Amino acid sequence: MQREFKGIGVSPGIAIGSAYIAGGLREEVPEYEIADPEAELHRLGVARDATRADLERLYRRTEAELGRQHAEILNAHLMLLDDVTIVEELEKRVRTKRRNSEALVMELTRENVELLEGSEDPMLRERRDDILDVSDRIIRHLMNDERAALRDLEDPVVVVGSSIPPSEMVSVNLKSVLGLALDHGGATSHTALLARALGVPAVMGLEELGNHVAEGVTLIVDGGAGLVIAEPDAATIARYRSIREAQESDRRRFRRTCGEGPCKTRDGVPIEAMANVALPIEVTPDLRHVAEGIGLYRTEFLFLNRGTLPSEEEQYEAYRQAVEAMDGMPVTIRTMDIGGDKFITALGRPREENPQLGWRALRFCLARPEIFKTQLRAVLRASSHGPVRMMFPMVSGLSELREARAVLDEVRAEFDRKGAPYDRDMPVGIMIEIPSAVAIADMLARECDFFSIGTNDLIQYTLAVDRGNEDVANLYQPAHPAVLRMIRDAAAAAERADIPCEVCGEMASAARYTELLLGLGVRGLSMSAFALPRVRTLISRTTLKDARALAARALETALPEDIEAEAKERADRLLAEDADSDAPFAMEDRHAAPAP
Repeated sequence: MQREFKGIGVSPGIAIGSAYIAGGLREEVPEYEIADPEAELHRLGVARDATRADLERLYRRTEAELGRQHAEILNAHLMLLDDVTIVEELEKRVRTKRRNSEALVMELTRENVELLEGSEDPMLRERRDDILDVSDRIIRHLMNDERAALRDLEDPVVVVGSSIPPSEMVSVNLKSVLGLALDHGGATSHTALLARALGVPAVMGLEELGNHVAEGVTLIVDGGAGLVIAEPDAATIARYRSIREAQESDRRRFRRTCGEGPCKTRDGVPIEAMANVALPIEVTPDLRHVAEGIGLYRTEFLFLNRGTLPSEEEQYEAYRQAVEAMDGMPVTIRTMDIGGDKFITALGRPREENPQLGWRALRFCLARPEIFKTQLRAVLRASSHGPVRMMFPMVSGLSELREARAVLDEVRAEFDRKGAPYDRDMPVGIMIEIPSAVAIADMLARECDFFSIGTNDLIQYTLAVDRGNEDVANLYQPAHPAVLRMIRDAAAAAERADIPCEVCGEMASAARYTELLLGLGVRGLSMSAFALPRVRTLISRTTLKDARALAARALETALPEDIEAEAKERADRLLAEDADSDAPFAMEDRHAAPAP
């Protein structure tokens, strides 16, 4: 019987295949007394050395195939392997308990995992997979266990399990691993980052899915919607195959057509269609073919999932790679938007009572200028390699913008004294995410070079709805008239100041809002690469006159559901136009990537 399991969509796309139940942390290891603790410590040291060699070999291969940023995930594992506290605790237990190393590694691992799983910090909870990965490798060497890895799979499958170690994810056979359906993990886990980079649809947080499905059962993984369907009926399989084929048709279509010129409406109005990225590896030749630049580079992913802050050199290399890969197209680098739901372990700060209203984003940067300046230096250095725009998040008032620009001016002055190269005309913009910024948008527009509306937080703060709270999820309404008027007012202020106004939030990825946003005055959309073909298609099939008429009706409509219904109906109708295509377009826009 068909069953549905809801989780967290961490990598968009659709996979259909047979379930393969992957092994998690082993349940049993041999346990026995030892006579010679020093000999046992030598055996443990040999296993640790072999594990280090494994990880270093994987690091080199990952760096060559996926880039340095993904290889750094394995560097975090090496740091865990050599963690003085853990090593000393294991040595102490071997000498005092006089038991074999396998049992003591398992014992300490379970204690640490229990502590992490009880943490309120989601980033710490996600570190459990790193600890499990390292300890499992040590135990395998201690037991001479050559267990089959995912890279050895031959038949195409959907992998089901508690979690997939990042060190195993970097070496999967992409012809065999169609998708992931995992009990643990979230959008910022190492495995999730790798799944997105490799293009593997993935859903996490499924709560013991492996206990409810048997190996070989047919599964559908909808990585955009965060949904796994077990034992789907024939009609459901046919529907998802149709959606998947339509998505692939969208991408094929634009590989053929978008080289004809910049993105514009049917009546010739230019609209910038850009991409949101988090890692340099996401900048591919296909992305350059459909995007006119990067409208949002989320730099905070360089700071997550690690015990130390990234150096200036590491940040510079990441930004430089993206700038050079875009080959002359603009790259908009957002300064770190940390805090809120993006907690950085290296800072060691306690959790806040209300983190979404707390010490986050630009507020954090201005309070920690030494960290802020390190990033600013890296961005300025990258600007010498191609067109770069810098963007400050969470600006609530003019004083914050002026203070941030003053810090930037200090760093520019350092570069000038040294004669270091950078783009002296680099545009500096701000994100419009807080209602106070909309209220004084005319003042802000006079002192920056562009606006980018972050609709995710703007909706949250305008409607007083926590976007991560399932109890009020029904109140998180992008088409609420108050939200639409905020967007209109920000776009109008930008137009009067003669600066661009774009949207880089999740609304930009949803084609049902495209015509509405254009009608409200937005002239640039930055979205997930997955959404670009569909949104570009809709832009090319609407006129600014029709978009303005739709927006005018929406602004006078009281109920968000009525606005949503008309916008979706119009988007479906425009996307269904044949336009000399060889395949139908997907109707429903359900597969946007995780929001910035």
